[in-house]
Amino acid sequence: MKQWVSRLLLITLVSGFPGLLQATVSEYAEFYIPYQRTQSEYVCLDRQIMQAEYGIPLASMMTGIFSPTQTLHQSSGGNTRQNINLLSSGTTGIDWQMNFDRYHPSGVYDYSFTLDMGGFNALNGSSVAGRQKTKDLAKLAIISIIKTAELTHGTGKFRVWVRFNNLPSMSGLSGVPVLAGSTDWPGWPFTSSSSLYRTYLNEMIHARC
Repeated sequence: MKQWVSRLLLITLVSGFPGLLQATVSEYAEFYIPYQRTQSEYVCLDRQIMQAEYGIPLASMMTGIFSPTQTLHQSSGGNTRQNINLLSSGTTGIDWQMNFDRYHPSGVYDYSFTLDMGGFNALNGSSVAGRQKTKDLAKLAIISIIKTAELTHGTGKFRVWVRFNNLPSMSGLSGVPVLAGSTDWPGWPFTSSSSLYRTYLNEMIHARC
């Protein structure tokens, strides 16, 4: 019940009163990160929670998407907390910046972000295997952003432009290529129904998750 009350408050604040997009509202909210299961090695999505100070809703959640986790690892030898977020190695990650946000009277929110893959390029290297890892992380970044936007605004209520810097060469790599993208029209944004987003989702997230 508390979860639905918090969600209703968030929807009221950011959807019913778009002028508050420039204000600061503190509330718990949820976002997605990708992780790899230990036994099966399936790549899945995990829904996490953070306390966010909402000035610009999705921009606030981007901090969670690209931050290390403190996930409890229980064992007979003693419990520890470890990072499981594939989008942050703990020492490096994906740098991001917001280019703009727009609100339309129709209730649709526009966002534009630039993501820099340079850190993972350096970590994973330029071999085929290394470039494949970095390319796959770029896809997982898109998936996590769009899934989080669905939580924040609802299906059909947002558009997200993503521009990648420092993508690795796609030569010899498997799967659908990752394009550099764009920051605004005439480039196409990602939405819940975007065919490229759905392709990434089917390709990267295991069906048994």
